[in-house]
Amino acid sequence: MSAPLLDVEGLSVHFGLFQAVKGASFALDRGETLGLVGESGAGKSTLARAIMRLVQAQGRLRFDGQDLLALAPARLRALRRDFQMVFQSPLGSLNPRLSVRAAVSEPLELFEPDLDRQARARKVAEMLERVGLQAGVAARYPHEFSGGQCQRIAIARAMIARPKLLVCDEPVSSLDVSIQGQIVNLLKELQEDTHMAMLFISHNLAVVRQISHRILVMQQGEIVESGECHRLLSSPQHPYTQRLLLAVPQMP
Repeated sequence: MSAPLLDVEGLSVHFGLFQAVKGASFALDRGETLGLVGESGAGKSTLARAIMRLVQAQGRLRFDGQDLLALAPARLRALRRDFQMVFQSPLGSLNPRLSVRAAVSEPLELFEPDLDRQARARKVAEMLERVGLQAGVAARYPHEFSGGQCQRIAIARAMIARPKLLVCDEPVSSLDVSIQGQIVNLLKELQEDTHMAMLFISHNLAVVRQISHRILVMQQGEIVESGECHRLLSSPQHPYTQRLLLAVPQMP
């Protein structure tokens, strides 16, 4: 069997005396979606930011065979095209001063500097269409779009780098229920097209069930249960997971 794309072992994050993540260990295979669930304040977003090297962490964090915690800054910057993130607030994650074209083309400017202007514009137009937007919106600005459209733009910005891993931190929690399913389906389609791995963070078990192959359950900074999606949701073993399931209005 091939080595996992992401291998996390004993990962911890401290903010002063407070330990937000307590020795998290798990692996994520290529092409797999791993759901991460838990209540607000459980440490899910902090874990995601530690994986993205946005906060300091201790432990072991290997991505595609490389130790992310030991990489020199220049090497880490070069590797960042392979792991991208979609944040919870679609409008807040976009620079209001940048047009859609400028926002989505930023990763190309960083990671493919030899592309000329026309080639970048063509790639941006193709990616916007791939996420369900017309290429003509490239000249507009974030405030001109709905929350769901802004999240599609944010996904386009992340995916244009062709990452091997996409970390999605509550990507649909701020959207209307009618739009949530569309965004989840889009992410599933993109994964099928590119065979990327995905870490999908949510407090909504119904959404996680729709997209995940396996699930991690996090409570107060610790991963307390993990398993294949159907098994874990149909027969949870940890009392905390059982309580989470009881809080869901309907789990057919």
